[in-house]
Amino acid sequence: MDQQERQAMTAPLSLAIKAHVIPQLLNHSPTEPADIGLAKRQSEVLAKACLSLQPRELVTSVLNMLGQGLSLETLFLRAIPNAARLFHDWWANDEIDFVDVTQASYRLQELVYSLSADFVLSGPKCGGLTNYSAMLVNTPNSQHSLGLLILSQYFKRYGWHILGGTTWREPDMVVMVQSSLVDLIGISVSDEKQFAYLKQLIANLRKKSLNPGLLVMVGGPMLAKHASLCEWLGADFACLHADQAQLMAMQQVEQARKRMGKISDLAVFK
Repeated sequence: MDQQERQAMTAPLSLAIKAHVIPQLLNHSPTEPADIGLAKRQSEVLAKACLSLQPRELVTSVLNMLGQGLSLETLFLRAIPNAARLFHDWWANDEIDFVDVTQASYRLQELVYSLSADFVLSGPKCGGLTNYSAMLVNTPNSQHSLGLLILSQYFKRYGWHILGGTTWREPDMVVMVQSSLVDLIGISVSDEKQFAYLKQLIANLRKKSLNPGLLVMVGGPMLAKHASLCEWLGADFACLHADQAQLMAMQQVEQARKRMGKISDLAVFK
């Protein structure tokens, strides 16, 4: 996507978001959005707009959704993921080919990036969480990056400091946990062949971590297939949904910090 196309996508979206969307966010629940039915209907519209390969058509489609009452949060959490699933359904039914899926998925990622600042800044005031830090990573060679991208934006929206991007090599992860007090590592698991490696990786990161209360969260496509994946990998908790994951992570980190505080107090009095 060239610079002219980016500008065509982002300029009208920003104006519409500031004028119509941000005030609506205050009246919508993140767990039970009032516009969930609208999101389901509009997902196919969004998916087809991405496949059209016309940036202006995508902009028009998104503006129409926002104008019809779809909130920015529901667009991120419902409509965009649903559109991505439609690509793969249509591919499985031979309605589109792999090139179509790749190009359309890229367009969705570009849409998330273009809306990122408005989405993050329109969130609740969470200054108290700005000392929370997380590494959100994909499994090696994973092609499922959209979900983790949305997850990272949702965490940022609630004040988390996200370390780096979504692609990490193990040596870099080790250096990060050795040099910084990382609160949380979130891993999106998309390949069964990676299970044994991830179990070893998690154990190694815990061993090397500067933070003895380091927490590990798992999610991704494989979680829906394997109910015991969290326990088998040695993670602390698991979640499939971005809004719920952020809340669970916040609660888990708070509990871990309290536990570590009590341990520190006991050590002082020994």
